[in-house]
Amino acid sequence: MENHRLTPMVEGYSETLFNQIYQETKSLRKSLAWGIDHRRYGVSKDIIESWFDDKFIFVFNKHCMDHKPDVLKGFIINSLKVFKCRILRGAYSQKSELYSNTIELDNEYNMINYIPDSSDVSNGDIFMGLVIEFFKNELRSDAFSLLQLQLNPPPYILNRINKSNSQIPINLILEFFGLEQVHKNIKYIRLLRKEINLTIQKAK
Repeated sequence: MENHRLTPMVEGYSETLFNQIYQETKSLRKSLAWGIDHRRYGVSKDIIESWFDDKFIFVFNKHCMDHKPDVLKGFIINSLKVFKCRILRGAYSQKSELYSNTIELDNEYNMINYIPDSSDVSNGDIFMGLVIEFFKNELRSDAFSLLQLQLNPPPYILNRINKSNSQIPINLILEFFGLEQVHKNIKYIRLLRKEINLTIQKAK
């Protein structure tokens, strides 16, 4: 799904860091992939898993030279979670109906017009996918990145706040994104938070 976006690895990237983060996020990628009904796309489970591998490579290659390892890992984790929501949304679009009405001749699949039950994809996952897609369309890219950070704080953030649901201090947000602690940047983060809050009200 994402392999058309892949480009040659950037020159000078750390192969050691790539392998380290790849192994550390292996269980997450597998868990996210197994939360998707592969029959909605007419592919096998391992193909779904390969999509998350492609997404991992794309995000790592895009950000590996710009961020510290902890920050980079946070970007990758958030991107993988949002990617799952995108796949779930696509799985219930009209485009995917072609696959859900197909019977495999080798009997790998033995159902037609399959409707998944709650053990395959939860209503919460589908709803969250739609909500995330709404915010992605409504918010500027910087505001959406901040929203992702607030919804799924990476270890880099969690290790520096009292509780996982605590509001992230502006100085820590600036540090995470590699921005200077100056007035214009502080003001910008406040404007992004205001944009997010207004969009939340619109969503409601």
